[in-house]
Amino acid sequence: MKKFIAATILITVLCSAAFAVLANSGPVFWKGYPSSDIMLIEENSPITVKNENLIFDFSDDNGSDYTIVGKVTATYEMANSADKPQSVQMAFPFVGRLNELSPNDITIVADGSSVPYDIFIGDIVDSYGASAQDKEPSFEFKDIVNTITYEPYKAENFAENEKGKLYTIYVKPINEQRINFAVDFNFDSKKTKVLTYGFNGYERNGNNVRIDTWCYKPEILQIYVLGEDINLNINAYTDGELSKKTDLFTHQILTKEVELKPYLMEYIRNNDYRKNNGMFSDIQLYNLYAKVLDNYFTENMGYSSEHDLYGYGNCQRILTLVYTVKFPDNSEKEVSVSYNASGTMDKRETSEPLYSFDYILNPAKNWEDFKNLNITIITPRKAPHIVKSSTRFTKGENNTYTATLSELPETDLSFTLYAHEKITLLDKIQGKLGRNLWHFTFLLIYAIVFMIIGIIIVKLILRSKKNRYI
Repeated sequence: MKKFIAATILITVLCSAAFAVLANSGPVFWKGYPSSDIMLIEENSPITVKNENLIFDFSDDNGSDYTIVGKVTATYEMANSADKPQSVQMAFPFVGRLNELSPNDITIVADGSSVPYDIFIGDIVDSYGASAQDKEPSFEFKDIVNTITYEPYKAENFAENEKGKLYTIYVKPINEQRINFAVDFNFDSKKTKVLTYGFNGYERNGNNVRIDTWCYKPEILQIYVLGEDINLNINAYTDGELSKKTDLFTHQILTKEVELKPYLMEYIRNNDYRKNNGMFSDIQLYNLYAKVLDNYFTENMGYSSEHDLYGYGNCQRILTLVYTVKFPDNSEKEVSVSYNASGTMDKRETSEPLYSFDYILNPAKNWEDFKNLNITIITPRKAPHIVKSSTRFTKGENNTYTATLSELPETDLSFTLYAHEKITLLDKIQGKLGRNLWHFTFLLIYAIVFMIIGIIIVKLILRSKKNRYI
């Protein structure tokens, strides 16, 4: 018996080693997203751009193991040639996550003074947390400008000032008994909408719904009902099969009438994603989560929970900064925008990762005139060389690359960084061999594991038969 236990432990260790190889391998491709020049929201502005200094600084790479993140600073020398003052609304789109964004990541300055800005929440660019009704993202200038609105979202399934009934349930296991707390109810999705908080389980059969959660300590749960009311049937169980009922708990239900918009805003603020900054206005947060809730009510027959909503704070999406710069008549100003940008990592065909960056220059064509684009790229130590670019660069000291253009190029800017000065045939061969070797090693480890398992089982069977005849 002891030998069997030892064999089981050995098998477990070997399998763990195999999974460790998988876990430590890391991805071979990591998607990055483009950055953009400043956009002019209103057309026919007399403001011209006399010069733009665009700097990509990767010298203090603070990215993950998967990609490179650098500071991008775009400084514009702008001129108002009109005989009257101009109040110019500008926009700057970028890709980011709501729950990761910090005020320290973004700086907007006009003639040395900070400029206040609003952030508008746009389309999702990845699939995490997205519902079927989310459309494909667009980086087109007009599409991004159309997402800039101060108007509240108009939902199909509710109104922002609609009032609903909030059930707040206080649950307390007795003697710290672990219980499965379950609530059963039924509702017609055409007449009732339900939003819950604190429940982990959800089962449904037609209009009949059961939600539940495991309680180890006192918990506060919520059920918010819009439309016709529901009847709650409450039980608790001591096993996962929900067959052993228990009365080793106490609970109290409080009800009150609550308007949807204030409740939804409080609901979102209780999410950890929203506690780290105050960068987004109430109207932007309401528009985002009201749309998500509206979609889920449509897709999920009138039911939603915090698990449906909170994942949207972790989505990569287009975010747009909107700010206003005032120009006196016949004046010039220097406007600067600074932010973080991450690139696409690709190690599918080379021995070292390729890091590619895209910068959308097309919005600059909307200014009255644009001249003199100066680009500087300060490369990181782990990828100090530009091996591919849409613009010809001159390499200087300390692996700094520069380009000077009198006008905007016909295409947007793109460049790729690499550990070596050129991508050689040897790099490509090593990349393919390394990738194939990893797959071979992984399969070999599993083959050895199962071979050892087979040998151990055979030996145990033979030893068992031998002992039987002694």
